[in-house]
This record gives sequence, structure tokens and C-alpha cells, in this order.
Amino acid sequence: MLADERRLAAIERIKDLIPLQKKLSFAFPEDVYNVFVFGSYPTVRYEKGISDVDIAVYADDIDIYMRISVIIEEFFEEKGIPLDLFFIDVRNPAPIYLAPLHSQIQFTDYYPEELIRFEQECEAMLSQVI
Repeated sequence: MLADERRLAAIERIKDLIPLQKKLSFAFPEDVYNVFVFGSYPTVRYEKGISDVDIAVYADDIDIYMRISVIIEEFFEEKGIPLDLFFIDVRNPAPIYLAPLHSQIQFTDYYPEELIRFEQECEAMLSQVI
């Protein structure tokens, strides 16, 4: 696939997330969760049939996360796209959370102080490893 075609395909995949974002915003108040899409899915590196979509969810409540995760899983299952979905557990900082937290694709603007503090803790852990 040519570079321009890969770029257009990435843009289409990002646009395809809008119905999911709308469904979640209809079902949940935007000030209790955020969804982060990261990895190759929104990029030109995505390989249809090989790659998956990586999604992390931050929610104030594990029950909200569970309800959100069902909607996300059903959405990608209908499209036949493999999914890696995980909960951002702010009780356990780790550098691995930095990829979703630095993602440019977020479904809401909800990024509370607790999540900012958590991100800083994850960055501090990473700097100890490097």
C-alpha cells in the first residue's frame, strides 16, 4: 500500500471511532471516564488482519469501566477487529500507562487531578529505569 493510501486509511479508521465515541457519550456523563486509543490503529503502521486496536479506559468507578468495556468490545467485534482493552488502575503506577495517557486520541476531556498525578508517577518510574 502506498504512503498516501496508508495515510487515508488511518484517517478513515480514526473517523470510524466517532460512532463509538457518540455511543459512549450518550450512555455516560463525560466527567466520569475517558477512553484512550493508541498503538498502531490510528497510524499508518496498522496492518489490517494482523494488527489490533489498543484501548485504555480511565473511569472513576470499576462498574462504569465494565459497562464501557462491553460497548467497546461489541463495537470492535462487529467490525472483526481484534482488541486489547485495559483499565487504567491509578493505584498501580507503571510506565506502560504512558502510551495511552500520551495518546492524541481521547474520547473526552476528562483528565482529573488524580490522573495527572498518576501520569507524573508513571513518568517518574520510567525515568528511574532509563
